[in-house]
Amino acid sequence: MATLPFEGRMSNLSTDPSQCRSLANCPEAICGLVQGNGLLGAKRFMEETRKKCVVYSFGAFRLYPERQLLVRNGEPVKLGGRAFELLHLLVRRNGEIVSKEDLTAAAWPGVFVHESNLKVNLHSLRRSINDIQKLPDYIVTIPGRGYRFIAQVEVGFSDDFDLKIPLESPPPSPLPTLGSVVGRDREVAHLTELVLGDHSLVTVVGAAGVGKTTVAISASMVFAERRSSDVCFVDLSKIEDPSIFPSALAAALGLRGELGDPLIAVCDYLRQRPLLLLLDNCEHVLSAVTVFASKLRTKASRCKLLVTSREPLRIPSEHVYVLNSLAVPEDTTQLTAERVLSFPAVELFLQRAAEWAGYQLTDGDSETIAKICRALDGLPLALELAAANLEQATPATVLAMLDEFLDFRIGNARPDAPDRHETLHAAIDWSFSLLSRTEATVFCMASVFADSFELEDGLAVAGSLGLTALDVIAALGTLVGKSLITAQVSGPGLRYRLLDSTRRYGARRLRAEGLDTRCRRAHAERMLRVFEQSGTEWGWRQRGDWSRSYVTRLADLRSALLWAFGDDGNAQLGIELTAASLPLWFESSLVAEARTRVETALAVAETNGCDPLPKAKLSLARGWSMMFARPYTEEMGHVWLSAFEYAREAGSIEFQLQALVGLAYFTMDTGSISRAIVWLEEFRGLAERHHCHDFDPECESAMAWARGHAGQMVDSVERLEKLAHKHVWANSGPRKTGLLADRTAGITGHIPFFAWITGRVDYAAALASETLAAAEREGYLMSQSNVLAQALCPVAHFRGDLKALASSVSKLRSILEMENIGVWVPVQGFFAAALDDLQGDDSAEARMRGAIDDFISSRFVLRLPGLIGTLAEVYLKKEKLDLASDALDLAEAYDKRQAELWSRPELSRLRARYCAQIGETARAEQLYMTALQEARSSGARSYELRTAADLAGHLNQSGRFSAASELLGPVVQSFKEGFQTRDYLSASEVLKQAIAGAKS
Repeated sequence: MATLPFEGRMSNLSTDPSQCRSLANCPEAICGLVQGNGLLGAKRFMEETRKKCVVYSFGAFRLYPERQLLVRNGEPVKLGGRAFELLHLLVRRNGEIVSKEDLTAAAWPGVFVHESNLKVNLHSLRRSINDIQKLPDYIVTIPGRGYRFIAQVEVGFSDDFDLKIPLESPPPSPLPTLGSVVGRDREVAHLTELVLGDHSLVTVVGAAGVGKTTVAISASMVFAERRSSDVCFVDLSKIEDPSIFPSALAAALGLRGELGDPLIAVCDYLRQRPLLLLLDNCEHVLSAVTVFASKLRTKASRCKLLVTSREPLRIPSEHVYVLNSLAVPEDTTQLTAERVLSFPAVELFLQRAAEWAGYQLTDGDSETIAKICRALDGLPLALELAAANLEQATPATVLAMLDEFLDFRIGNARPDAPDRHETLHAAIDWSFSLLSRTEATVFCMASVFADSFELEDGLAVAGSLGLTALDVIAALGTLVGKSLITAQVSGPGLRYRLLDSTRRYGARRLRAEGLDTRCRRAHAERMLRVFEQSGTEWGWRQRGDWSRSYVTRLADLRSALLWAFGDDGNAQLGIELTAASLPLWFESSLVAEARTRVETALAVAETNGCDPLPKAKLSLARGWSMMFARPYTEEMGHVWLSAFEYAREAGSIEFQLQALVGLAYFTMDTGSISRAIVWLEEFRGLAERHHCHDFDPECESAMAWARGHAGQMVDSVERLEKLAHKHVWANSGPRKTGLLADRTAGITGHIPFFAWITGRVDYAAALASETLAAAEREGYLMSQSNVLAQALCPVAHFRGDLKALASSVSKLRSILEMENIGVWVPVQGFFAAALDDLQGDDSAEARMRGAIDDFISSRFVLRLPGLIGTLAEVYLKKEKLDLASDALDLAEAYDKRQAELWSRPELSRLRARYCAQIGETARAEQLYMTALQEARSSGARSYELRTAADLAGHLNQSGRFSAASELLGPVVQSFKEGFQTRDYLSASEVLKQAIAGAKS
């Protein structure tokens, strides 16, 4: 991170506002005042002046140098570090001409940079402050001398050093920000009316470079404002393989997890939502888009589609809107400056020429400019390419070069003159011909990037061609200046990107030069290094920061994998890249795509004799991805065993341990708790023998979870709390380890269920809520779903807290709509139905039974005895005794088979209650006593309270009030919390009746 420019400069700065302007305009004076005091002096100054700070005000803007902050009308303006330094210098010296040398020294102190970097950052600065009109409000170019800040600037102190800036929360795939849109008002208005009207699918068709994206985005912005609806933007130029279109679409919509068929999931999701989906640059994946649009329209849908493409989809529901070029003068003679400016093509050309070259139109150039625009058919991209050349050439020279290169007389085109698509190609070809050899090579090299790229990325690929860093930096600056590459400030640096048309042109040139394979390999190797670094940071770096750094690499990751596993690629590199990029797939919750990528890499690894280490890592990833889905199959067990064997063959203790944890959870979830404990004991022995304890918290958490279900609930909670104190509440250690789940939720999320059973009923609810809140702060939907399904839903149901249960069920449903985590679907369905039952819905029991059938068919049967017992209790309350008996038989069978002793006291209580209701009094009392003994011996105090209350109620009915009071009184009095829960209130009422009956 760059050092803040004011560190160590403010300690002795006068607080007299009258001195502010002279000091602010003289950094040397400030440095002289604070010399020797450093940062501590600066802190003392801020305390003494009640946190006042220097602020420059101009127009709607306020500039806070100490905070590196620019604010417009109270809202922060995104500004890169270089652009900020440029603005700061210009504002400080407002009214003066600031030379290029001074500006370069301010933004790049002590570093040589090409002049084009200054132009790029100034252009970005102008866009950020909306100063790109023909007559600027703030920054003017003084040709040959430098730049001047012309707005009036007020300088003073401000008391809002602690100005609160709201955090942004952009949608998953928002509309890109546009600059000024020239000459398209009529087209934008027409397209807006189409998408606002009855048309469900509108395709904007036009030649490459005609401005389809700009018009579509502009219309979408108006749509969003008028309808107050969401718009989802999907840039399909970033994907090369049509087969990943459904996954890319799902990711843009925020649908994640194991989706099954992503296309079906996307269609089902969209049909229920009144949003506008903008699919941009569809021509190279047209078949996939056509299939999607047709499938979406097979049923009524609230979603509207807006598509941009060079050709229509040709399906019945499509309305095609043809976008033509910008209007150009038909007669190019005797044109004045005023007359020629009335044509949109000329207006765009001149605006870009002013931005990049400082060019101003004269009457003498009007005819020439008109001929240039007409020669280029009014194509916006071609016009921008040509305008960029006015920095080195006059309009007449540019016209002459176009005349020669396009091979026809401008203004007198032959009948066989090129169509607009060929005109754009010719314009790019012409711009390319003006490049030096090095610049041309860098331009073609950049085409390997599917999305924007950083300088370091470009240097890595260019190195394969023998280019130096200076070559690349200078060439990128020139290419940006010629509009062949766009540049955007991103943090302290720039991100470069080719438009779709220029990237495809560059790729063709790269292949023609025979450099394609070399550059694609270097690109894949660069992605491998990037994702190896991401893996080392994944466990400790803040999630949002990590995601911002690496999610933008997704398009280039896909492109690199497509090449690596292609005919001319490198399979070994593809395998290594797949393994290295696993954290990104899981962090992005693209589980379905991750599983496909992993299976592809594993299949290639099996046939290519790959080393066992990457196969172990890939198998682990496959195992975890399968755990999110349903049903649980035998294949899942084989995958975990394969991962263990590959890891053992590779000598990786780390991967062997991870595989054993995965095996333990798989066997536990499928009903073999004892076998899970065996796998975890194997883990302990292996870790001890090799002194590898990085994964001990995951093993011990799983062990406590297994033992709790096996009936050792008190011990389970104690072990989990010790783990939480050491690894969660003490805030020590990594948040993630390997590909294992979020450690916080994995430990504290296991506590509430058994804490409630052992009588800590309020604590259980509070801890479950706190754990969910932590997962929500981190943004982990997977972890949130785990906490909701395993802790919040059951605890809220146990407590009879209908409000908490309704909230938990609703949250889980919302997450499953986004993540589609198949394993939790039956859980959500069961507790949603249980909530309905508690609220008096007589049909809810059928949905509860349906959810149980889902558990059984999916083979996810952990806790199934207790859930079936809950259904049996519903039947008992409604006196559906045959159904209750059948349910109890099924629950007891699963309890015996799976040895889930945690639920045994509850099943014994319910069986006793059943016997009481059918008149088997002696048997009922015997079973109640058995249930009490089971609850007491296992520490299941909440089950003890339920059983004691039921038995006391039974005794009350037979007039044995004293016995009921003596039984229930001590149990009720032993509770120190949970006084407002359903069970405690019910037991208290039974006790009250017993005491009253005994007195009478």
